[in-house]
Amino acid sequence: MEINTLDFLVGLSVGAILGVGLTLGVRRVRHWLGYSEMSKLRAENRSLKRRLAEKDRHIGRMLTETERLAERLGELKVVDEAEKQGLD
Repeated sequence: MEINTLDFLVGLSVGAILGVGLTLGVRRVRHWLGYSEMSKLRAENRSLKRRLAEKDRHIGRMLTETERLAERLGELKVVDEAEKQGLD
């Protein structure tokens, strides 16, 4: 039995159309039924981990900024004390 090019192309296109149609149908059914509790919890867990990482980065930035301010204030205090001692 010989397969003609036209038969091959028709079969290929029908297969592609059925594949896309079934994929869209499954997506629509899952959307109607809603996601499972496990997938909701996984999504919430990912969101919480992302938010925690953002907060950790923010806290790190704030700590470095606080350290810089403390160093600057310490230097200013030393300079002020030196000036006071020089004036006395």
